[in-house]
Amino acid sequence: MKKSLIAAAVAGIFAAPAAMADVTISGAINLGIELVKSGSDTAGNPSLTRNLLNANYSNMNIASTDDIGNGNKVIFNYQLVVQPQNTFGNPVNRNSYLGVAGTWGAFKMGTNENVYERHMYQADPLDGALGPGGNLMILGTPGANTAFEAGQLSCGPGAGCVGFYRRTDQTIWYESPNYNGFTFEVDYTLSAAKNNTTDPKVISLGGKWQPEGMPFYVDLAYEKHDDLFGIDKIAGASLGGNSSSDTGVQLGGGYMMGDIGLHARYEQLKYKEDGVTAGNPSEYKRTAYWFAVKYNLPSGYVGGELGFAQKGKTNLGDVDDTGAKMFGIGYFHNLSKQSQLQFIYARTDNEAAATYTQAAAPLGGAGADHQVLHVGIKHTF
Repeated sequence: MKKSLIAAAVAGIFAAPAAMADVTISGAINLGIELVKSGSDTAGNPSLTRNLLNANYSNMNIASTDDIGNGNKVIFNYQLVVQPQNTFGNPVNRNSYLGVAGTWGAFKMGTNENVYERHMYQADPLDGALGPGGNLMILGTPGANTAFEAGQLSCGPGAGCVGFYRRTDQTIWYESPNYNGFTFEVDYTLSAAKNNTTDPKVISLGGKWQPEGMPFYVDLAYEKHDDLFGIDKIAGASLGGNSSSDTGVQLGGGYMMGDIGLHARYEQLKYKEDGVTAGNPSEYKRTAYWFAVKYNLPSGYVGGELGFAQKGKTNLGDVDDTGAKMFGIGYFHNLSKQSQLQFIYARTDNEAAATYTQAAAPLGGAGADHQVLHVGIKHTF
């Protein structure tokens, strides 16, 4: 009897706040068995094969909205990374914000997966641009052996925050309403990491035109990093610079023909550093191309991708053997509206001095090729 009264009292405590707020919990658990192999590299290190569980983009979202009148709402979302395969994988913050939204658009504050990165997702049919075979293995990185770099606060001279696909801290951003198919976003990080010598900041701009009812889309994005010293990581050491200005530009589009979707994307990354030590490069530039196809089936869909990274160039000349190509293919079988079987294979082939990778690759030496086979289940809720 006492247990029942206690339970009723506890339920009463939590029921009242819940009734006052519009709170939702959602997310996706995407866990699978992966076989990953890195080949021998240019330095002669032997190949290595691993099998593991990979949770990819698994996450949980806690969201709330509050109608404040005149078509406006206060909006909140807190996203947690979920890693059920790791005992140490406690949930950590991913993309979270508090803001206001209305017919005029939305203003948000928090941590953000910036628009430059998110434009790549629609062009990636393998369910997660960072997952096995994802286009973030080629796009958004100059091939400096990185599959993801989140946050800008750790960056500084010599730290080398090289990735343009990044999640930023201390960010404010504006998302426009839909103007007859055109939308845009502006993301800006505040100077919370500023010190007496550097001021790491990121600005990300993107626009997309996707008219309602039309079978195509076109998008353009630009991102600029101040004092993130990306070229340092490419060089493998600090170049002695006192400031940097790194930029990325991408142009993409897609077209639907019945059950077939076609996507293409172009990107140029440019890393610049001021005040470098004499004899060191002060600029690095590389271009990449991406092509993808998605074919919808009654049972799910099939996706395929091809990515090509061109060799890099510095102000001192070409950087030979730094190109790479990647191939990915996957079949996604719907078990229900919430659950899906996934079968993905991908391969990255590096030239002798290139270090493009796969997300779970066990080795990262220059010239090493990488393969991944993923068989898993995705459950959304």
